[in-house]
Amino acid sequence: MPAQSTRRPKRANGEGTIYQIKGRRSAGHWRCAVALPDGHRRTFYGKTREEVEAKLLDARHALAHNQPVEPPRSLSVAAFLTDWIADQQAYLRPRTWAGYKGNVDNHIIKSIGKLKLAELQPADVRRLHRECTARGLSKRTVEYVHTILHKALDQAVQDQLVARNVAHKTRPPSSQRPKVAPYTPEEAIRFLAEVRGQAEERLYVVTLGLGLRRGEALGLRWSDINWSARAVTVAGQVQRVKGKGLVWVAPKTDDSVAVLDAPEFVLDALRAHRDRQQFQANATDYVFSGAGGQPLDPDAVSHGFVRFCDQHGLRRTRFHDLRHATASLLLAHGIPLWQVSNILRHSSIAITTDTYGHLYSETSRAAADAMSSFMALAR
Repeated sequence: MPAQSTRRPKRANGEGTIYQIKGRRSAGHWRCAVALPDGHRRTFYGKTREEVEAKLLDARHALAHNQPVEPPRSLSVAAFLTDWIADQQAYLRPRTWAGYKGNVDNHIIKSIGKLKLAELQPADVRRLHRECTARGLSKRTVEYVHTILHKALDQAVQDQLVARNVAHKTRPPSSQRPKVAPYTPEEAIRFLAEVRGQAEERLYVVTLGLGLRRGEALGLRWSDINWSARAVTVAGQVQRVKGKGLVWVAPKTDDSVAVLDAPEFVLDALRAHRDRQQFQANATDYVFSGAGGQPLDPDAVSHGFVRFCDQHGLRRTRFHDLRHATASLLLAHGIPLWQVSNILRHSSIAITTDTYGHLYSETSRAAADAMSSFMALAR
């Protein structure tokens, strides 16, 4: 007798599960999502279970008679966003989700949460921008708030709760990223000379040599080092997660895992660090670890880097600027911009151009000047 399948059957059109919303601002409200024949869904909300059940019965009746299921007109922006942000937790990294939720709760809902989602207008989004600015938020943060609202309203359009994304019709106050000013080749040489023999040497050298982000450097494990291939796999990073402390977080997709060819000086630093760590009592798979084999605290590492710069008379920069210094050194040695983009693992070369375009133009000018000097000698 064949074994019975335990796979849950696909929900039929018109069916829906009613449950209570647990969000802080909409606690006590009820929700039900109904599958439509075209693959979309219609979501209903109510202050009581009975109210949502009545809306569900109306939707089933409309579907049974091939009539359109009208979107709810009473759904507030706050109720929709509370439900939307809860769904996003399954798709975003913990730290990213916490940032989304904080901006939803503290800024978007505070400004436009009481409005009806179906009646939201571009003017309401512009008011959100003004009120965020009045609260003292920077232009970049206002842009971030706008991006979150835009993504949420895209979902509302897909769910046919609204006909258009009104955030698409507005623009937040434009902000310009400050130009990065990483160590020049001369400054990098002095930095490496100052760090030689210091406790932080291996961490700083590996970060600079591979162009790692802070969390990636602290999340390196010995199992990520392929000595024979002279390569390092960036397979995750250390993040602080509320309620859990410091945890190792895998990338969102397999495509985010990167295998980097390691320069020989990076491998030398790793070998020396491995030999030193083998004599420690609390051995760990983390390449860089603290007491008890736990990962290093990212904020402590950043503060320690600034102190190191001050103590050794180096230009004060951030730990993250070591990654920028990697790009600066590569460009100074004639590595094409597209290859720098690959090494730094940017999602597109446009990001690399926006961040390092001014450095690239300097190296291009130097190359042109060198060519002019060569031609002058040849004449």
